[in-house]
Amino acid sequence: MGGFVSFAPKLSETVESYDAERYQSVAAIERKHFWFRSRNDLIMWALKKNFPAARSLLEVGCGTGQVLDNIHATMRVQRLVGTEIHVKGLAFCRQRLPDAEFMQMDARAIPFADEFDVVCAFDVIEHVEEDDKVLAQMYQACRSGGGILITVPQHQWLWSYKDDFAHHKRRYCRKKLLEKVSAAGFRVTTVTSFVSLLLPLMYFSRLWERTPAQFEPQRELDISPLLNHIFYLLMRVETALIRWGVSLPAGGSLLLVSKKI
Repeated sequence: MGGFVSFAPKLSETVESYDAERYQSVAAIERKHFWFRSRNDLIMWALKKNFPAARSLLEVGCGTGQVLDNIHATMRVQRLVGTEIHVKGLAFCRQRLPDAEFMQMDARAIPFADEFDVVCAFDVIEHVEEDDKVLAQMYQACRSGGGILITVPQHQWLWSYKDDFAHHKRRYCRKKLLEKVSAAGFRVTTVTSFVSLLLPLMYFSRLWERTPAQFEPQRELDISPLLNHIFYLLMRVETALIRWGVSLPAGGSLLLVSKKI
């Protein structure tokens, strides 16, 4: 399908995708926007700290390939595999990372068993009604001694039309996420909130965006360079605290690391 191995072709037809030019513009935003940059900083720290010797990594829902690109540039992972529901995104990723493997699949039916040192999903499982199935499949795909690294949106009280627009099924609370990950068989080793210092601003922004009429998709992306820089510096403070062992109690998102028992 589109030159890629496809494990769920019918599902691909039901999911609306960006066109090729849109992927390029999104990738350009991700390289500069404070949220994507700071999330990537945190992801790379968590990977290097928890899986320094990883030789194989699967990313479920790889998007534009931003995270895979950074892993390829900074870690000695010999096998990188990215998956998506739709093939247009995979085509963009393959241009960006010709040495990686890409395939179309359903996250609820990962076609691997005991194969990867690390399985990742960054802001993915909140899009799936049966998130417990996704976590169980991630467990299956991990090798013994391997683990998972995931990020998810946090706090249901932050729900706004932005979540509807993004086709989210839920925002997580820490307790529920820990329960689901543990039920899948993992042992949680690290969990922390992030986007914590900006949480008050995020709350008032979401409060304003409760209805479609109030929602502007580009508002949080088209911020001034000065604000973008200030927000990134604040997020770097958060990352430093987390690196020092502080588990932040509240924030717009959660990061979790777990090992396969």
